[in-house]
Amino acid sequence: MFCTQTDTLGMKHLNSIKKIVDEGQFEEAHSALEDLLEMGPKNVEAIKLKAALFAHVGRFDDEEAAWRRVIDIDNEDEDAIRYYQGAQLEDREHYYFTDVLPSGGRRYLAYPRALVSVSFIGLMGCVAFLALTRLSGNTFQESPGILFATFLATVVSPWFAIIYMYVKTIRSISLSNDGFEVSTRLRNIMLPWKEIDRLILAHSDDLESSHLRLVVLPKDNGLPPLSIDMTPETSAVRARKHLLAEMKDHFPKIEHEAMGSIKVEAAKLRRF
Repeated sequence: MFCTQTDTLGMKHLNSIKKIVDEGQFEEAHSALEDLLEMGPKNVEAIKLKAALFAHVGRFDDEEAAWRRVIDIDNEDEDAIRYYQGAQLEDREHYYFTDVLPSGGRRYLAYPRALVSVSFIGLMGCVAFLALTRLSGNTFQESPGILFATFLATVVSPWFAIIYMYVKTIRSISLSNDGFEVSTRLRNIMLPWKEIDRLILAHSDDLESSHLRLVVLPKDNGLPPLSIDMTPETSAVRARKHLLAEMKDHFPKIEHEAMGSIKVEAAKLRRF
């Protein structure tokens, strides 16, 4: 197995492009990758980097096209296989986590990831308190203050957090001809499509610690702007790609911008 001069040159160029990516210059990186792929259309690592950049900013159709190029070159590529396994999972999520609204449109049920995590901490806190009371002997009996403080720290505090997350976390997102609606257990926020000024997929500047949020900016200052976590590892939204694809049926233009470039008053922004 040997590397040709073109392969070696391609790797040098790719390393230079990765430095551009690290600096947050994504558009410049895309242009450089296109130039590199003109020299070597089968440079799989360059195509994978393009796919990663597309995923980072939420350009999922372009990401899929990039992975399709990889599969066409090498149908046993492990990264491409993992991508398509994830795509199949999203298809299943679209089946299990969505339902059709009686009035038309679709509701996307959220998976309460944060609530599940906090509930697990609460359970572990209860177990820890019971274990401490058994192992402490007479210490807690002789020191009620320590017992009470331990109870607050291991049992009460986590359950306050559970109640807070239960109330705050997103329950569902509904898309209909009337508008875009976000529901929690206490309230529904409805933004009619005609009252929405911009839909933005806002991305972080760092590809390594990638963050993605859907920002909904209304035309009327009286309506609240919304920010919904769309990062795969932390988002409560299931079947994200299907949700965004269906949103384009109602609001064709979804923009892609860096988070820092979006000017919104933090006090008015509703985060989910």
